[in-house]
Amino acid sequence: MATQTTLPPPNTVGTNLSKSDYFWALLVQLQLPLVTIDTSAGDVAITLPDPGIGASGQTAQNMEITYRKTSSDGHTATISGSPDGDQVLTTNTGAGSVVKFKSDGTDWWVSQWP
Repeated sequence: MATQTTLPPPNTVGTNLSKSDYFWALLVQLQLPLVTIDTSAGDVAITLPDPGIGASGQTAQNMEITYRKTSSDGHTATISGSPDGDQVLTTNTGAGSVVKFKSDGTDWWVSQWP
């Protein structure tokens, strides 16, 4: 099971965005989400989201996503959808527990593999 941490939405009613709402929208677009993965119930397979402009109309270009396996068991988490190939997380500490991807607007590339 994967859990993504995100910022809360603004409390805007209608179409007028306040300065703080614009700031929130910018942060959401440029945020670096952390997705934690619990594999205690078995192996987990995850497909990366659209690296370009998705159904929401928002671009993922320059966005970075970090995936971290949090459970200490023998199961794996496999993240697919990158030209770098499938990335497999096997442990919950050290090498093999975290992988980061960065979007160039067309593809997700592995940006860090400890």
